Formats: sequence, structure tokens, C-alpha cells
Amino acid sequence: MKLSAFLFDALWERGVREIFGIPGDFVLNLYEALEDDGRFRLVRLSHEPGVGFAADGAARMGGSGLGVCCVTYGAGGLNMINPVACAYAEESPLVVITGGPGRAERAADIHVHHEVKTFESQLKVYQEVTEYAAILDDPRTAASHIRKAIEVATKAKRPVYLEIPRDMVHADIAVPGVVDHVAMPVDGVAVEEAAQEILARLQTASRAVIIAGVEVHRFRLQPQVIALAERLNVPVASSLLGRGVFPTRHPNFIGTYLGVVSPAPLREMVERADCVLLLGELVSDTGLGVSAGCLSETNLLIAVARDVFIGRHRYQHTPLEHVVARLLAGVDAGAVTRKAMPPHAPSDQLSPEVLDRPRGDEPIAVRHVIHVLNEFLAARVDTPVVVDTGDCLFAAVDIRANEIVGPGYYATMGFAVPAALGVEIAGGKRPVVLVGDGAFQMTGPEIAHAPAYGCRPIVVVFNNTRWEMLQAFFPDANYNATVSWPFAELAGLWGGRGFTARTADEFRGALAAAWESDRFSLIEVPLAPGDVSPILRGFVQAFKARVSSS
Repeated sequence: MKLSAFLFDALWERGVREIFGIPGDFVLNLYEALEDDGRFRLVRLSHEPGVGFAADGAARMGGSGLGVCCVTYGAGGLNMINPVACAYAEESPLVVITGGPGRAERAADIHVHHEVKTFESQLKVYQEVTEYAAILDDPRTAASHIRKAIEVATKAKRPVYLEIPRDMVHADIAVPGVVDHVAMPVDGVAVEEAAQEILARLQTASRAVIIAGVEVHRFRLQPQVIALAERLNVPVASSLLGRGVFPTRHPNFIGTYLGVVSPAPLREMVERADCVLLLGELVSDTGLGVSAGCLSETNLLIAVARDVFIGRHRYQHTPLEHVVARLLAGVDAGAVTRKAMPPHAPSDQLSPEVLDRPRGDEPIAVRHVIHVLNEFLAARVDTPVVVDTGDCLFAAVDIRANEIVGPGYYATMGFAVPAALGVEIAGGKRPVVLVGDGAFQMTGPEIAHAPAYGCRPIVVVFNNTRWEMLQAFFPDANYNATVSWPFAELAGLWGGRGFTARTADEFRGALAAAWESDRFSLIEVPLAPGDVSPILRGFVQAFKARVSSS
């Protein structure tokens, strides 16, 4: 069986239907085979970082749970390292396929273009940002590498890397009849003991809280975690990276916890809890905010992908899905008495500033953008929101959307626009995109591909002509300015519709018109320098206080 045919069959069987990429000479043979195969939708973008982010968006919100990208060797593969690093840090399963020099070229021991230091330089770089990496240069082992890579991506929820020498694409390879599956050991005794300890703590707790992290989404555990919260009848918060994991309009949801940055009612409910069950995320500076120290081993129970931490106890080989299933079974068996859900209102999870309805004619501010977006999304609860790093990421904490994706931990810029294309292409839902002018200038022009693929995202550009999140840390800095682009005009030139919204009423009107449009839309929101979201303002203040005291 030819290598390319085996690879394509393996991806198809896993539910992959789209492959994102940019052709290049070392990968042209594979692109020819891909076109001849005819099963996959090939989504070509303009720059490799955009390819990686689009595949990441597809992995996070697509049906198959895998994002696949295909680029050339060296100049292509190395140009895509940053989005793959983001996917690794945030546990998003990508299959990265690149071309490579042929076996004869390697044997000749002559440097080829795109080569860095050695033929293996790219492999070595990718080994740092993937869970599995291999060069398919041996017909006897190529099939095993392909099987293992896809299985690792699926099980570990992290990127993998396959480099295919250009003279191996049509090579006949051996296909072992016996599949050597990736071992993911499960310690059933440890799962049971961990679950029993968690259940006992929940039973004695009078103020229990669940914090849902990103792995709840990656391992497709949202229904189980919602059921657990409902049966326990306890409040649920999300982490920043886990934003959108738990439906924001669910009666048990109390908001996104970011420590001292969070609204007072949310802080009190989390920080006064005598049992905090953190599902699917380790404690980090961004994950739970700059005051994660408010949660300690005395009240914090952590269950992540394959480990459970309770005080000084660590249970290993305890997959999150097994632990959650055992907790549900224990609750159903009466191991925990149903709690009394503390009183709270939807407004408790939001910053007070965003609750005030803006005057329609006053100059628009970030808090107005948030308010109007919440009005818009209230009638469109299935609309996903894709956000970029910058104030957009922090503004999203106050946005009540049931599905939100963004680089909340790795915090790279340039994620949102290409990721939104991946979300819509692979997931079928039309997204709202929040991006700053600086991040848009990095990867935003990928939106020009939207008409070709039938995508109609609504892109909202926060335009303050500088990197405002960075400026917020040092307000007198002179190095954060950006060049102002005519964003609304560019949208029209690229096949979409462009709007400029200088007031809240203009923003409402632009959103309504964009939603009715059969094209993608870009809404430029001019913002005054220094105007930031309430969450970013609080985060900067808390971060400075923490750094200055350390």
C-alpha cells in the first residue's frame, strides 16, 4: 500500500475532513496525492502561522477533534512552530505533516535549500513542541509511525509531527496486521481511591465549588461535568483557559474566576469555599489569575488529564474521564448529600461597569462593546466567540457566550482570525471574532480567504492604534504604537463588508447588519488610548502589586 493512501485512510477513519496548508516544493508530491485522493477539503491560507492557528481552531471545535495541517520543509515547517507550541501548551490535538528532502538527497550528503543545520534540524525543533515526532523514511516502519502519531494526538490531546521525504509519498509500505496501540495505563485502584477521597471531602463540605478547566472540553466531558454539578447542586466557575467549557447561562454557573480581578460576589463564593474541585486544569498565573494562592491544599482538589492531587496525596494513571465517571456514580449512589445552591444572579459574574446600558450617542468604550455583545449573543446562544490575546481576551471574561475559544494560557497574538476560519469550516458554526488591531495586522489578512470557503465570521477589531494590553503595564511607554489600517475599507476589498462603529448605537446596527449579510463582516471599533476592559485593568493592578511585593 502506498504511504500517502495509508495516511489518508488513517486520517479519514478518525473523522478528519479538512486539511489546512500551504504548498511548497518539498511537499508538492503529497499535495498531488491529496488532490488525487479527493476526499478531503484542502484549505489553503497565506502564511504558515495562520495555517497552524486555523488547524488549532478546527481541533478545538470541529467534529473530529483533530486539526491537520500540511506544509513544506524548513521555511514552511519552522514558520509554523509558534501555533504548534500554543497547541501543545493548551492541549489541542494537531497532526502536523510536512514534506522533507528525499532519501537520495540525504544519501548524497549535499545541503538542500530550507535546510538549517542538519537534515534532522526540523525534527529536533518539533520534538520540543509535540508529543510524538517521526520522519517516515523507512517503508517498514512508516505505517506504525502514522498509526502511533494519530493515536497519541487523539489520546494525549497534544500535537504530533510527521515528516514525509518527498520520494516516500508514493512508496509501497508494509502494513502490519497487528496494531501496536499506545499504552495509556489506568490504575483502577488509584481511580477508586481518588474518587472516594474527593467524594468524602464533598460530603463534609458546606460550601463546595467546582472550577471547570480546559481539559473538560478537550476530553469531551462537558455533559458529564454539567450532570455532576446539577446532581451535587453546587456552583461552577471556569478558568480563563476553560472559558466556555461550562455554559455561561446555566443556573449553576457563577463566572470565570481570576482571583482579585473577579467581581466581589464571585470571589467570595470561590475563596470562601471549603472544598474547591478543579477539574481539568493545573494552577497557573493566568489559569486562575494572579491570586491563585487564595486556593490552597487545605481546600483545593485537582483532577487533571492523568493525575489527581489532594493535599499531599498524588494519584497517578487516573484518567480524568474515569475519575469524573466514578464521581458521578458515587453521587448517584448517595455518597454525597445534595447541596443547597447559594443564591446568585447572572449579574454577579460580570464586572459592574459592563452592566450599565450605554447612551447610544456617546463615544464607544470597551465596556460598551461588552454590553452590546451580550445583548447580541443573548438571542444567539449557539454562536461561538473566538478571541485573540490582548484586551479582547480579558474582555471575553465579561461576555456571556456558551462557547469561547482563545489562547488563554499560552497567550500568543494572531490566533483569532485564522482560528475562526478553522472553527467555521470544521464546526459549521458562524463565529464572532474579537481581535485587537495589532493582532489583526499579524494574521488578520487571512480573512481574505473567507469567501472562497463560504465563511461568514463577524470580526470586531478593537482599534486603539497600539498594543493596549502592553501599554496598560507601562502607560508612559512609547514603543507600543501600531500603524493605523483602514480596516473597514480592507474588508470591502477582500470580499466582505466593512463597518466603523464609533458609538454604541452604531455598533448595535453594525452587528445586526453583519448578521444578515451573506459575506464576512469586519466592524472596526475606534477606542480611546488607555481605554481597557475592567478585567484587564484589575489584572494589571494585581500583577503589578504582586511583582512589586515579590
